[in-house]
Amino acid sequence: MREKVWKDCPCCGAVGSMRAQVNLVENVQLKGYPPLVVNGLDGQFCAVCGDGFWSFGSERAMSRLLAEHTAQVDSERIVAAELASVQEAASAMKITVQGVHKMMRDGRLRYVYAAGKRFPIRAELAATVKRMAEASSGARAS
Repeated sequence: MREKVWKDCPCCGAVGSMRAQVNLVENVQLKGYPPLVVNGLDGQFCAVCGDGFWSFGSERAMSRLLAEHTAQVDSERIVAAELASVQEAASAMKITVQGVHKMMRDGRLRYVYAAGKRFPIRAELAATVKRMAEASSGARAS
């Protein structure tokens, strides 16, 4: 999918104020987690108001780094009884094992590390299955 090139700021309405910026650094502070510095981001930002948009690639990179960061921190907090296997997650969500790994990598399913492997968090898995069921029943009702 191609990125939209903005010329006028959609936030403040300034004409011709949007500028592409590369190699940006973002400091992310999630509540309950140590700060994370994300480097190498790019996007389009307004020269007048400062608002803007990250590129799709930067959004994906940030999501992956945040998922990895929270997984590493949560690995010390969450006990093994609260974890599900990847096969169990695949069965519950009715997707492939590769699909589960992709969801974890992309930050759409929270996970932790145990013995060097990724395991979905059982409570998060249940919430994701519930959201998927609601989305599919809503699509059928339309």
